[in-house]
Amino acid sequence: MTSRLKVALLTYALDRPLSGIGRYTLELVRALVRLKDRPQLVLLAAGNVGTLAEASDLQRVSLLACSRLPGLVTLGNVLIPFLARRSRANVVHDPTGVTPLFFGADGARTVVTVHDVFAWSFPGHSTLLDTLIYRRWLPRVLPRVDAVITDSETSRADIVRYLRIAADKVTMIYPGVSPAYGPVSPQQATTVAARYDLAAGYILFVGSVEERKNLRRLLRAYAQLQQRGERRPLVVVGARKWKYSRIMQTVEELDLQQRVIFAGYVPDADLPAIYSAADLFVFPSLYEGFGLPPLEAMACGTPVVCSHAASLPEVVGDAAITVDPYDVQGLAEAMHRVLADSDLRDELRHKGLARAKHFSWEKTARQTIEVYEKVLGVIGTRRTQRTEATEGAEGAEPTVPTETTGAIGPTETTDTTQPAIPPACQRGGSQINTRPKRPAIP
Repeated sequence: MTSRLKVALLTYALDRPLSGIGRYTLELVRALVRLKDRPQLVLLAAGNVGTLAEASDLQRVSLLACSRLPGLVTLGNVLIPFLARRSRANVVHDPTGVTPLFFGADGARTVVTVHDVFAWSFPGHSTLLDTLIYRRWLPRVLPRVDAVITDSETSRADIVRYLRIAADKVTMIYPGVSPAYGPVSPQQATTVAARYDLAAGYILFVGSVEERKNLRRLLRAYAQLQQRGERRPLVVVGARKWKYSRIMQTVEELDLQQRVIFAGYVPDADLPAIYSAADLFVFPSLYEGFGLPPLEAMACGTPVVCSHAASLPEVVGDAAITVDPYDVQGLAEAMHRVLADSDLRDELRHKGLARAKHFSWEKTARQTIEVYEKVLGVIGTRRTQRTEATEGAEGAEPTVPTETTGAIGPTETTDTTQPAIPPACQRGGSQINTRPKRPAIP
């Protein structure tokens, strides 16, 4: 790695409550900045950069009129090549997956992180805009980029299958868990929970309140627990998104208005305490490209019950109870098992803490840099030659890596090995369909 590597990194949606992709972008930038041998970074800011504005050593240039997705996916294609040239970047990285790179990046190598292809895997569960981006836009523009990064073997196989990208062009790099996520003392957890009118000892879900998170089946499973005498409330943390009204209707149908608490969006600073105050974290999602919430819960020492669909077994390993997300009774039984057995909760707590230690943003950042180096060394040096000619005229002698060993591997200074992947989740370039059948929601 060389400090003369210069990366223009697209930031989007950091000026609003963070989603999974926004959190990925924020944590990746923070991790890159913390590296001793970090590349030079330029933020291509589609809107305000949120807390990254506090980093005085980060160069920022604005993508005008791109703070909303329609602007980014249209005008962004014109602005990015111009800004890449002006910033003299060797690599342009889009960590959002939107890929406004139809016209390339004026000779800079291009890297895109595609977190999942949910609109292909589960059609009918995405907004119209997401459907257009993933089913119409990405198949046209993604083959033009130099490398694709994704968050799991599940997503890698889906990208190869649905978007028809060559398998050797797609690199799987697991996201990390922030050092801020760890067990919080009972007193502090109780204090923070009280700010949201919560008493410690609840059942917790964290994620967007939308159809694809499978909340209606979770509510039906929770109603079965109520019939068995369970008195802990179910707390749902997250912003309300697409088709959330169906979820609220199910709450009314099951007469759970007094037992289910919708706490809304909770800032990152409070989430470790919210996780720590829970007796159980449950995440029955139908599909995740990775799934940060179960990892965050494990890092905080909270027992986890989650879906065995898609990438989630890769995340939790044997440190959680996994269930068929379409089996309401099975989900209820798994939740009851954990809530009724303190020894099982302790076992899951210890396993979860150990599992979470395998995921770090430093590993993610270092492996991402290896992708930057790979595209520069394997695909050519046209941008390097132009940058040397331009900056050399100003008295500088910049260089970038021009050779790599080929496959992405661990560095000498840091353990970049990935957590063990359960055998059922290991995939190559072809799709292995392990998803359960999808009965209708009753």
